[in-house]
Amino acid sequence: MKIVEGAVRSRVIHLTGLLGIGLSVAFSAFAHHSWSEFDLQSSVVVEGTVSKFDWRSPHARIYVDAIDENGETVNWNFEFPSPNTLMRRGWNRNSLQPGDPVSVTGIRARNYPYIAIAQAVRDEDGQALFTGATPIN
Repeated sequence: MKIVEGAVRSRVIHLTGLLGIGLSVAFSAFAHHSWSEFDLQSSVVVEGTVSKFDWRSPHARIYVDAIDENGETVNWNFEFPSPNTLMRRGWNRNSLQPGDPVSVTGIRARNYPYIAIAQAVRDEDGQALFTGATPIN
């Protein structure tokens, strides 16, 4: 009887641990996808040149050098979906190169003036490039 009680206790401890891990992952995934950092009512269109295309999880990023209203060069940081999402939509790590002229439409961050989520990207000829966040016509 003691062997059965020990096995049951071991299984309960094991299942409790797995449940705890599962809940912590679920809550962190929910928190990660919050858009509270971004002002959904504040869009921006930035024209400039790609300074860096950062192809890494959890989100790819494009950095764009643009001229602000004072004539100063500023470096915008646009968040993209994950590389996995981008690959499923035909992108790869070489889809954008430093020096490529682009026009990026995005949703501004609330507290950081040069950070946004990319919604649409167009090349220098005005051709739409797909970011994975929204379809572009």
